[in-house]
Amino acid sequence: MSQHENDALQVQGDQVVLGEWSGDLGELIAKNVTLRQMLREGRADEARALLKAQAVEEQAALVAIDENPEEVLSLTGMDAQGRPGYLPAVVDKLPSEVIAELVAPGEYKLARFNTALLQTMSAESFARAVEDTLDPVYFHGNRTKVSWEWLEAVAALDDHNKRAALLYKVDQSLLEDAFLDKVDSIDMHAEIDAGRYGTVSAYRLLS
Repeated sequence: MSQHENDALQVQGDQVVLGEWSGDLGELIAKNVTLRQMLREGRADEARALLKAQAVEEQAALVAIDENPEEVLSLTGMDAQGRPGYLPAVVDKLPSEVIAELVAPGEYKLARFNTALLQTMSAESFARAVEDTLDPVYFHGNRTKVSWEWLEAVAALDDHNKRAALLYKVDQSLLEDAFLDKVDSIDMHAEIDAGRYGTVSAYRLLS
């Protein structure tokens, strides 16, 4: 069982719980309905104002229960000119399953991975999401697939320092799974860009 179980969104009777925050389930649903109505009617400024009036934990809960989490999350960091953005404090409160869904959406139009979200989130939240998505996966082949997809997501970032910061916090043993069925096809003499550390051989990277 993951040590981050308390970071999941839970319904306990008429209360919804996210981390140390709890609120009335009916009120949360009512706010979500209002947000969704505003967005359907093109009233993004009003939706943004309503969302930002809530505590960051409740904002994260509203993101988590919405039918389009990314759309609501993009309101949290929206500027005065209406440019969407993600508020880091809200991103870091999101349940791991929501983070995973947003980083690698099943149906993508422009890019496979949401690098803007990766750039915004803390290394601690990234490590939590990696651990929590791997925790229930027991079959080795599936663990390899999940681990590899996380590495591909990080590799999609243009910011080498951010890549390093995100990976630094992840338990190394979790990422080792990603390479176990890839090693035979890797050129161990190939030079790999390691950002500010220059280039490093594949052999050194894997050793």
